Amino acid sequence: MSTIQKLVTLFILSMITSITIISSDTIPTEPSYAKWGSIAVKETHKKYNAPVTDYLHLGSEKISDTITEEKFKLILTKDSKEFAVIVSVSFNPNNNQLLTIRYDETNP
Repeated sequence: MSTIQKLVTLFILSMITSITIISSDTIPTEPSYAKWGSIAVKETHKKYNAPVTDYLHLGSEKISDTITEEKFKLILTKDSKEFAVIVSVSFNPNNNQLLTIRYDETNP
């Protein structure tokens, strides 16, 4: 292999490596609360029979070693009226078992 061929090969390999590194850095990872947010949206939609038009994760709280609570503020629209529901999803972090879902209506 000539020096030029070696340089071209090295250049191509370095470009592939760079693209791989850049690509892996830009792939977004799913947040830890995504599963619980999906459950909150699905169950709230069923309970209120209204589409969820906006979603905000309010935070996570460790209640105990066996209970964690994720809170979400969901905006719904029904009969051209907008309203908000704070949805608290409690689960066991050791086995990811859903424990309870609590709904508190509030202002949007």
